[in-house]
Amino acid sequence: MDKASNHAIVFGASGLVGWALVDQLLGPYPTVGSFSKVTAVTNRPLNLPESYWPEPDAHRPELQLVSGIDLRNGDGATLADSLKQAMKDTESVTHIYYLVFSAIDDDIEEVATNRRMFQNVIDAHNMLSPNLQFIVFPGGTRGYGIYVPGGSFTPPLTEDMVDKLPVDYAKTVVYPVYRELLRIASEGKKWTWCEVCPDAIVGFTPNGSQFSLALHWAQYLSLSAYKNGIGPHAREAKTSAVEIPFPGNAAGANSLFSPVSSKTLARFMIYASLHPETCGDGRLFNVADSETPCSYGEIWPQLAKWFGLVGVGPAENSPDQKNALKVGERPPNTVSLTPGKYVAEYKGIFAQRGCLKAADGGVGAGNRQLDSVGYWLTFDRQLSLKRLSETGFEGNKDSVQGWLESFEMFRKAGLVL
Repeated sequence: MDKASNHAIVFGASGLVGWALVDQLLGPYPTVGSFSKVTAVTNRPLNLPESYWPEPDAHRPELQLVSGIDLRNGDGATLADSLKQAMKDTESVTHIYYLVFSAIDDDIEEVATNRRMFQNVIDAHNMLSPNLQFIVFPGGTRGYGIYVPGGSFTPPLTEDMVDKLPVDYAKTVVYPVYRELLRIASEGKKWTWCEVCPDAIVGFTPNGSQFSLALHWAQYLSLSAYKNGIGPHAREAKTSAVEIPFPGNAAGANSLFSPVSSKTLARFMIYASLHPETCGDGRLFNVADSETPCSYGEIWPQLAKWFGLVGVGPAENSPDQKNALKVGERPPNTVSLTPGKYVAEYKGIFAQRGCLKAADGGVGAGNRQLDSVGYWLTFDRQLSLKRLSETGFEGNKDSVQGWLESFEMFRKAGLVL
Protein backbone atom coordinates (compact mmCIF):
# COMPACT_ATOMS: atom_id res chain seq x y z
CA MET A 1 0.00 0.00 0.00
CA ASP A 2 1.18 3.51 -0.83
CA LYS A 3 2.53 5.45 2.17
CA ALA A 4 0.12 8.26 1.31
CA SER A 5 -2.70 5.90 2.32
CA ASN A 6 -1.30 5.07 5.75
CA HIS A 7 -3.84 5.62 8.54
CA ALA A 8 -2.54 5.45 12.13
CA ILE A 9 -4.84 4.83 15.07
CA VAL A 10 -3.48 5.58 18.55
CA PHE A 11 -5.25 4.00 21.51
CA GLY A 12 -4.53 5.82 24.76
CA ALA A 13 -3.76 9.04 22.90
CA SER A 14 -3.96 11.33 25.95
CA GLY A 15 -1.43 9.34 27.98
CA LEU A 16 2.30 9.76 28.42
CA VAL A 17 3.35 7.87 25.28
CA GLY A 18 0.12 8.24 23.34
CA TRP A 19 0.27 12.04 23.42
CA ALA A 20 3.83 11.96 22.07
CA LEU A 21 2.88 9.50 19.33
CA VAL A 22 0.10 11.74 18.02
CA ASP A 23 2.40 14.76 18.33
CA GLN A 24 5.12 13.08 16.27
CA LEU A 25 2.75 11.63 13.67
CA LEU A 26 1.34 15.12 13.12
CA GLY A 27 4.88 16.57 13.08
CA PRO A 28 4.95 14.97 10.56
CA TYR A 29 7.41 12.21 11.44
CA PRO A 30 9.34 10.74 9.75
CA THR A 31 8.48 12.75 6.61
CA VAL A 32 5.65 14.62 4.97
CA GLY A 33 3.27 12.07 3.48
CA SER A 34 4.27 9.12 5.67
CA PHE A 35 0.69 9.08 6.99
CA SER A 36 -2.45 10.62 5.55
CA LYS A 37 -4.68 10.17 8.59
CA VAL A 38 -4.26 9.92 12.37
CA THR A 39 -7.07 8.84 14.67
CA ALA A 40 -6.49 9.59 18.36
CA VAL A 41 -8.64 7.44 20.66
CA THR A 42 -9.13 8.28 24.34
CA ASN A 43 -11.37 7.12 27.15
CA ARG A 44 -11.30 10.39 29.09
CA PRO A 45 -12.60 13.53 27.36
CA LEU A 46 -9.90 15.65 25.72
CA ASN A 47 -10.45 19.18 24.49
CA LEU A 48 -8.61 19.40 21.18
CA PRO A 49 -7.70 23.12 21.49
CA GLU A 50 -6.05 22.28 24.83
CA SER A 51 -4.23 19.19 23.55
CA TYR A 52 -1.09 21.13 22.51
CA TRP A 53 -0.79 19.01 19.38
CA PRO A 54 0.36 20.81 16.22
CA GLU A 55 -2.20 22.96 14.43
CA PRO A 56 -3.64 21.50 11.20
CA ASP A 57 -1.97 22.42 7.92
CA ALA A 58 -1.58 20.99 4.44
CA HIS A 59 1.65 19.18 5.31
CA ARG A 60 0.23 17.25 8.26
CA PRO A 61 -1.96 14.14 8.35
CA GLU A 62 -5.67 14.69 8.94
CA LEU A 63 -6.48 14.27 12.66
CA GLN A 64 -9.70 12.96 14.13
CA LEU A 65 -10.15 12.77 17.90
CA VAL A 66 -12.43 10.05 19.26
CA SER A 67 -13.17 10.20 22.99
CA GLY A 68 -15.31 8.10 25.31
CA ILE A 69 -14.11 4.70 24.04
CA ASP A 70 -13.90 2.30 27.01
CA LEU A 71 -12.05 -0.82 25.91
CA ARG A 72 -13.27 -2.75 28.95
CA ASN A 73 -16.84 -2.88 27.65
CA GLY A 74 -18.00 -6.00 25.83
CA ASP A 75 -15.89 -7.86 23.29
CA GLY A 76 -14.23 -7.19 19.94
CA ALA A 77 -17.55 -6.98 18.12
CA THR A 78 -18.82 -4.44 20.66
CA LEU A 79 -15.73 -2.31 20.17
CA ALA A 80 -15.98 -2.64 16.38
CA ASP A 81 -19.52 -1.24 16.50
CA SER A 82 -18.40 1.61 18.77
CA LEU A 83 -15.53 2.55 16.49
CA LYS A 84 -17.69 2.44 13.35
CA GLN A 85 -20.13 4.85 14.98
CA ALA A 86 -17.48 7.18 16.43
CA MET A 87 -14.85 7.48 13.69
CA LYS A 88 -14.45 7.76 9.95
CA ASP A 89 -12.58 5.33 7.72
CA THR A 90 -12.14 2.37 10.06
CA GLU A 91 -11.48 0.21 7.00
CA SER A 92 -8.43 2.29 6.04
CA VAL A 93 -6.49 1.80 9.32
CA THR A 94 -3.02 0.45 8.55
CA HIS A 95 -1.07 0.96 11.81
CA ILE A 96 -2.18 0.43 15.41
CA TYR A 97 -0.26 2.03 18.29
CA TYR A 98 -1.57 0.58 21.52
CA LEU A 99 -0.76 2.61 24.66
CA VAL A 100 -3.58 1.64 27.02
CA PHE A 101 -2.87 0.27 30.49
CA SER A 102 -5.21 -0.04 33.45
CA ALA A 103 -3.37 -0.21 36.79
CA ILE A 104 -5.13 -2.45 39.34
CA ASP A 105 -3.92 -3.35 42.83
CA ASP A 106 -4.51 -7.08 42.29
CA ASP A 107 -1.79 -8.20 39.82
CA ILE A 108 -3.73 -11.17 38.44
CA GLU A 109 -6.84 -9.07 37.86
CA GLU A 110 -4.65 -6.41 36.26
CA VAL A 111 -3.27 -8.93 33.77
CA ALA A 112 -6.74 -10.28 32.94
CA THR A 113 -8.27 -6.82 32.46
CA ASN A 114 -5.48 -5.53 30.26
CA ARG A 115 -5.41 -8.72 28.21
CA ARG A 116 -9.14 -8.41 27.54
CA MET A 117 -8.81 -4.79 26.41
CA PHE A 118 -5.99 -5.53 23.97
CA GLN A 119 -7.83 -8.61 22.70
CA ASN A 120 -10.87 -6.43 22.00
CA VAL A 121 -8.75 -3.99 19.97
CA ILE A 122 -7.13 -6.74 17.89
CA ASP A 123 -10.41 -8.56 17.29
CA ALA A 124 -12.17 -5.31 16.34
CA HIS A 125 -9.56 -4.35 13.77
CA ASN A 126 -9.36 -7.85 12.33
CA MET A 127 -13.06 -7.29 11.57
CA LEU A 128 -12.82 -3.65 10.48
CA SER A 129 -9.41 -3.03 8.90
CA PRO A 130 -8.47 -5.29 5.97
CA ASN A 131 -5.45 -3.11 5.18
CA LEU A 132 -3.87 -3.46 8.63
CA GLN A 133 -0.08 -3.72 8.38
CA PHE A 134 1.46 -3.32 11.84
CA ILE A 135 0.70 -3.29 15.58
CA VAL A 136 3.16 -1.99 18.19
CA PHE A 137 2.89 -1.70 21.95
CA PRO A 138 5.27 -0.69 24.77
CA GLY A 139 6.21 -3.12 27.49
CA GLY A 140 8.65 -1.99 30.14
CA THR A 141 11.35 -3.01 32.57
CA ARG A 142 8.71 -4.50 34.85
CA GLY A 143 9.05 -7.30 32.30
CA TYR A 144 12.70 -7.66 33.33
CA GLY A 145 11.74 -8.27 36.96
CA ILE A 146 12.54 -4.87 38.47
CA TYR A 147 9.56 -5.17 40.83
CA VAL A 148 11.53 -7.84 42.69
CA PRO A 149 13.64 -6.19 45.44
CA GLY A 150 17.13 -5.86 44.00
CA GLY A 151 15.97 -6.80 40.50
CA SER A 152 16.02 -10.19 38.79
CA PHE A 153 18.93 -10.00 36.32
CA THR A 154 22.45 -8.58 36.09
CA PRO A 155 22.56 -5.60 33.71
CA PRO A 156 22.84 -4.60 30.99
CA LEU A 157 19.36 -5.99 30.42
CA THR A 158 19.05 -7.74 27.05
CA GLU A 159 15.86 -8.61 25.22
CA ASP A 160 16.28 -12.38 25.61
CA MET A 161 15.95 -12.07 29.39
CA VAL A 162 12.18 -11.58 29.19
CA ASP A 163 11.81 -15.32 28.58
CA LYS A 164 13.73 -16.16 31.76
CA LEU A 165 11.45 -14.57 34.36
CA PRO A 166 10.50 -16.75 37.34
CA VAL A 167 7.06 -18.28 36.69
CA ASP A 168 5.45 -16.80 39.81
CA TYR A 169 6.60 -13.30 38.84
CA ALA A 170 5.82 -13.66 35.13
CA LYS A 171 2.14 -14.33 35.82
CA THR A 172 1.87 -10.86 37.42
CA VAL A 173 3.09 -9.09 34.24
CA VAL A 174 0.86 -8.59 31.21
CA TYR A 175 3.56 -8.29 28.53
CA PRO A 176 4.08 -12.06 28.03
CA VAL A 177 0.30 -12.37 27.64
CA TYR A 178 0.31 -9.64 24.99
CA ARG A 179 3.02 -11.46 23.04
CA GLU A 180 1.11 -14.72 23.00
CA LEU A 181 -2.11 -12.92 22.09
CA LEU A 182 -0.44 -11.20 19.13
CA ARG A 183 1.39 -14.34 18.02
CA ILE A 184 -1.87 -16.23 17.72
CA ALA A 185 -3.91 -13.35 16.28
CA SER A 186 -1.37 -12.58 13.54
CA GLU A 187 -1.16 -16.14 12.20
CA GLY A 188 -2.15 -16.15 8.55
CA LYS A 189 -2.71 -12.39 8.54
CA LYS A 190 -1.03 -9.71 6.43
CA TRP A 191 -0.04 -7.67 9.47
CA THR A 192 2.88 -8.13 11.83
CA TRP A 193 3.90 -6.61 15.16
CA CYS A 194 6.64 -5.67 17.59
CA GLU A 195 7.15 -4.62 21.21
CA VAL A 196 9.30 -1.81 22.57
CA CYS A 197 10.76 -1.79 26.07
CA PRO A 198 11.47 1.53 27.82
CA ASP A 199 12.59 2.05 31.40
CA ALA A 200 11.67 5.45 32.87
CA ILE A 201 9.63 7.44 30.31
CA VAL A 202 10.00 11.22 30.45
CA GLY A 203 7.36 13.31 28.72
CA PHE A 204 4.40 15.69 28.64
CA THR A 205 0.66 15.13 28.85
CA PRO A 206 -1.84 18.01 28.86
CA ASN A 207 -3.99 16.61 31.67
CA GLY A 208 -1.42 14.97 33.92
CA SER A 209 -0.55 11.28 34.19
CA GLN A 210 -0.19 8.93 37.13
CA PHE A 211 2.94 7.42 35.56
CA SER A 212 4.79 10.71 34.97
CA LEU A 213 7.83 11.09 37.20
CA ALA A 214 8.74 14.23 35.25
CA LEU A 215 5.45 15.92 36.19
CA HIS A 216 5.66 14.67 39.79
CA TRP A 217 9.09 16.17 40.31
CA ALA A 218 8.30 19.28 38.25
CA GLN A 219 5.36 20.19 40.49
CA TYR A 220 7.50 19.54 43.57
CA LEU A 221 10.39 21.65 42.32
CA SER A 222 8.06 24.37 41.08
CA LEU A 223 6.35 24.74 44.45
CA SER A 224 9.67 24.53 46.31
CA ALA A 225 11.05 27.33 44.18
CA TYR A 226 7.97 29.50 44.77
CA LYS A 227 8.06 28.90 48.51
CA ASN A 228 11.66 30.11 48.50
CA GLY A 229 11.00 33.24 46.44
CA ILE A 230 12.27 31.85 43.14
CA GLY A 231 10.58 31.65 39.74
CA PRO A 232 8.20 33.63 37.53
CA HIS A 233 5.46 33.86 40.19
CA ALA A 234 7.68 34.70 43.15
CA ARG A 235 6.70 37.91 44.94
CA GLU A 236 10.21 38.66 46.21
CA ALA A 237 13.33 37.59 44.38
CA LYS A 238 15.66 35.35 46.36
CA THR A 239 19.31 36.30 46.14
CA SER A 240 20.94 33.36 47.94
CA ALA A 241 21.10 29.81 46.57
CA VAL A 242 18.44 27.37 47.75
CA GLU A 243 19.47 23.74 47.98
CA ILE A 244 17.01 20.90 47.46
CA PRO A 245 18.06 17.33 48.31
CA PHE A 246 17.40 14.38 46.01
CA PRO A 247 14.20 12.64 47.21
CA GLY A 248 15.72 9.28 48.03
CA ASN A 249 18.82 7.64 49.44
CA ALA A 250 22.39 7.33 48.18
CA ALA A 251 21.83 3.96 46.53
CA GLY A 252 18.76 5.29 44.72
CA ALA A 253 20.70 8.34 43.56
CA ASN A 254 23.68 6.34 42.30
CA SER A 255 22.06 3.30 40.62
CA LEU A 256 22.31 3.23 36.82
CA PHE A 257 19.33 3.21 34.48
CA SER A 258 18.34 4.13 30.90
CA PRO A 259 15.68 6.85 30.66
CA VAL A 260 13.90 7.66 27.41
CA SER A 261 11.94 10.71 26.36
CA SER A 262 8.42 10.02 25.14
CA LYS A 263 9.47 11.74 21.91
CA THR A 264 12.26 9.23 21.27
CA LEU A 265 10.04 6.30 22.20
CA ALA A 266 7.23 7.52 19.94
CA ARG A 267 9.62 8.05 17.05
CA PHE A 268 11.01 4.55 17.31
CA MET A 269 7.52 3.04 17.48
CA ILE A 270 6.67 4.86 14.26
CA TYR A 271 10.00 3.93 12.70
CA ALA A 272 9.55 0.26 13.61
CA SER A 273 6.02 0.17 12.22
CA LEU A 274 7.28 1.49 8.87
CA HIS A 275 10.08 -1.10 8.71
CA PRO A 276 8.31 -4.44 9.18
CA GLU A 277 11.08 -6.33 7.41
CA THR A 278 13.59 -5.50 10.16
CA CYS A 279 11.32 -4.68 13.11
CA GLY A 280 8.31 -6.97 12.69
CA ASP A 281 7.68 -10.67 13.43
CA GLY A 282 7.22 -10.09 17.14
CA ARG A 283 10.65 -8.58 17.74
CA LEU A 284 11.37 -6.81 21.02
CA PHE A 285 13.54 -3.68 21.23
CA ASN A 286 14.93 -1.89 24.27
CA VAL A 287 14.65 1.87 23.72
CA ALA A 288 16.48 4.68 25.53
CA ASP A 289 17.83 8.12 24.70
CA SER A 290 21.47 7.15 25.15
CA GLU A 291 23.59 4.01 25.11
CA THR A 292 25.40 5.46 28.13
CA PRO A 293 23.35 4.88 31.30
CA CYS A 294 22.93 7.61 33.88
CA SER A 295 21.81 7.97 37.48
CA TYR A 296 19.22 10.17 39.14
CA GLY A 297 22.04 11.66 41.19
CA GLU A 298 23.67 12.91 37.97
CA ILE A 299 20.57 14.51 36.50
CA TRP A 300 18.92 15.87 39.69
CA PRO A 301 21.07 19.06 39.80
CA GLN A 302 20.17 19.85 36.18
CA LEU A 303 16.45 19.35 36.83
CA ALA A 304 16.55 21.55 39.95
CA LYS A 305 18.55 24.22 38.10
CA TRP A 306 15.73 24.67 35.57
CA PHE A 307 13.56 25.89 38.45
CA GLY A 308 16.31 28.09 39.91
CA LEU A 309 17.23 25.65 42.69
CA VAL A 310 20.47 23.88 43.56
CA GLY A 311 19.98 20.13 43.46
CA VAL A 312 22.14 18.25 45.96
CA GLY A 313 22.47 14.67 47.13
CA PRO A 314 20.11 12.89 49.51
CA ALA A 315 19.57 14.40 52.93
CA GLU A 316 22.00 13.02 55.54
CA ASN A 317 19.19 11.46 57.52
CA SER A 318 17.81 9.66 54.48
CA PRO A 319 17.90 5.95 55.38
CA ASP A 320 19.56 3.53 52.99
CA GLN A 321 17.95 0.09 52.68
CA LYS A 322 19.65 -1.09 49.53
CA ASN A 323 17.71 -3.72 47.57
CA ALA A 324 15.30 -4.42 50.44
CA LEU A 325 12.21 -2.52 49.32
CA LYS A 326 9.39 -3.43 46.96
CA VAL A 327 7.76 -1.11 44.42
CA GLY A 328 5.89 1.68 46.18
CA GLU A 329 7.74 1.24 49.48
CA ARG A 330 9.87 3.74 51.38
CA PRO A 331 11.80 3.31 54.63
CA PRO A 332 9.35 3.71 57.53
CA ASN A 333 11.50 6.27 59.34
CA THR A 334 11.90 8.73 56.43
CA VAL A 335 11.81 12.21 57.97
CA SER A 336 11.47 14.72 55.12
CA LEU A 337 8.26 15.35 53.20
CA THR A 338 8.10 13.30 50.02
CA PRO A 339 7.42 15.19 46.77
CA GLY A 340 3.89 13.80 46.81
CA LYS A 341 3.14 14.99 50.34
CA TYR A 342 4.81 18.33 49.67
CA VAL A 343 2.63 18.90 46.60
CA ALA A 344 -0.49 17.82 48.48
CA GLU A 345 0.30 20.27 51.29
CA TYR A 346 1.02 23.27 49.08
CA LYS A 347 -0.93 22.66 45.88
CA GLY A 348 -3.37 25.40 46.87
CA ILE A 349 -0.66 27.80 45.71
CA PHE A 350 -1.29 26.67 42.13
CA ALA A 351 -4.88 27.91 42.26
CA GLN A 352 -3.82 31.11 44.03
CA ARG A 353 -1.41 31.89 41.21
CA GLY A 354 -3.92 31.08 38.45
CA CYS A 355 -2.59 27.61 37.54
CA LEU A 356 -5.93 25.80 37.89
CA LYS A 357 -4.83 22.82 35.78
CA ALA A 358 -1.91 22.27 38.14
CA ALA A 359 -4.26 22.32 41.10
CA ASP A 360 -6.57 19.74 39.55
CA GLY A 361 -4.04 17.76 37.52
CA GLY A 362 -0.93 15.88 38.49
CA VAL A 363 -0.08 12.24 39.05
CA GLY A 364 -3.00 11.39 41.32
CA ALA A 365 -2.83 7.86 42.68
CA GLY A 366 0.61 7.40 41.13
CA ASN A 367 2.30 9.56 43.78
CA ARG A 368 2.96 6.60 46.11
CA GLN A 369 4.98 4.65 43.53
CA LEU A 370 6.71 7.78 42.21
CA ASP A 371 7.68 8.85 45.74
CA SER A 372 9.39 5.49 46.23
CA VAL A 373 11.59 5.72 43.11
CA GLY A 374 14.58 7.15 44.96
CA TYR A 375 14.38 4.51 47.71
CA TRP A 376 13.16 1.37 45.94
CA LEU A 377 15.25 1.46 42.74
CA THR A 378 18.62 1.05 44.43
CA PHE A 379 20.08 -1.41 41.91
CA ASP A 380 21.57 -1.00 38.42
CA ARG A 381 19.04 -1.74 35.66
CA GLN A 382 20.48 -0.19 32.50
CA LEU A 383 19.37 -1.47 29.11
CA SER A 384 21.42 -2.91 26.28
CA LEU A 385 20.70 -0.94 23.09
CA LYS A 386 22.62 -3.21 20.71
CA ARG A 387 19.49 -4.48 18.97
CA LEU A 388 18.11 -0.94 18.66
CA SER A 389 21.32 0.36 17.11
CA GLU A 390 21.22 -2.39 14.48
CA THR A 391 17.91 -1.08 13.11
CA GLY A 392 19.42 2.14 11.76
CA PHE A 393 17.24 4.31 14.02
CA GLU A 394 18.41 7.75 15.22
CA GLY A 395 21.56 7.93 17.33
CA ASN A 396 22.18 8.93 20.95
CA LYS A 397 20.57 11.96 22.57
CA ASP A 398 21.17 13.90 25.77
CA SER A 399 19.35 12.07 28.58
CA VAL A 400 18.43 15.36 30.30
CA GLN A 401 16.96 17.15 27.29
CA GLY A 402 13.67 15.27 27.42
CA TRP A 403 13.13 16.37 31.02
CA LEU A 404 13.74 20.03 30.22
CA GLU A 405 11.48 19.93 27.16
CA SER A 406 8.76 18.40 29.32
CA PHE A 407 9.19 21.13 31.93
CA GLU A 408 8.73 23.76 29.22
CA MET A 409 5.48 22.12 28.12
CA PHE A 410 4.22 21.72 31.69
CA ARG A 411 4.70 25.45 32.23
CA LYS A 412 3.08 26.29 28.91
CA ALA A 413 0.06 24.14 29.84
CA GLY A 414 -0.20 25.64 33.33
CA LEU A 415 0.71 22.40 35.11
CA VAL A 416 3.56 24.05 37.03
CA LEU A 417 4.29 27.61 38.15
